[in-house]
Amino acid sequence: MTNISICGCGWLGEPLAYMFLQQGFRVMGTCRSQQKRDQLQQKGINARQFELGHPMPTDIFHQSTLILNLPPGQYRQQPEFFVNKILYLIETAKLHGCQNILFISTTSVYGDSRGRVTEHSQLKPVTSSAKAHVQIEQAILAANGTVLRLAGLIGPGRHPARNLAGRKQISGGANPVNLVHQEDVINAVITIIKQQVWGKVLHLAATEHPSRADYYRWAAGEAGLAPPEFKPDNGGDSKVIDATATLSMLNLELAYPSPFQMPVS
Repeated sequence: MTNISICGCGWLGEPLAYMFLQQGFRVMGTCRSQQKRDQLQQKGINARQFELGHPMPTDIFHQSTLILNLPPGQYRQQPEFFVNKILYLIETAKLHGCQNILFISTTSVYGDSRGRVTEHSQLKPVTSSAKAHVQIEQAILAANGTVLRLAGLIGPGRHPARNLAGRKQISGGANPVNLVHQEDVINAVITIIKQQVWGKVLHLAATEHPSRADYYRWAAGEAGLAPPEFKPDNGGDSKVIDATATLSMLNLELAYPSPFQMPVS
């Protein structure tokens, strides 16, 4: 049986940990607060309290597979700190015998690319966060780990339509949206672990890419919110994350291939 450690049991990591448990894996996880640790323990997760930059309990690294799910969050203004601490975690994990590492990354590493973007498209990171992810990805691949780049995340309690509701004169309305549902990410991660897909660069997004204007107007209506208003826009040549190769490699069928199927909650 594969033993799993999930470094970062937050919005994505916690339900991922529960799904692994349901499928018979032994799971350890980290979280930042004692209260969250107690909650995870009560639900069967062997949890450890951990803050990036502090000593990591070494038994986390004794598991055969480590999932690094630590978004920059509060460290966005400290990209060098974020990178150095993650690189240290990778090095320490390998020293303690961890066999495989999966890094949850982001499609922001493609920056302002145009048109169809595949897993092997040129990286064009713009933000400090995206540049930090590129550095970490390089270390993961050097350790024969796998990188999973995620498009914009949607799921329970998290929907970008709420941020745009009622706003006016928004630019980029003709640009395509690149979104992926939490459930599809969890299914992909579990499939990667079960199939032992290592040393790869993968990315994940819904296969349909409506325009921002069409999608966010629809989503606002579904949520009973004031619709956003977009500027007239003749563009639409922004990037489209094409995850066809990843889905084929994993033999994975998305639960939500279209953003219009994703619940607005």
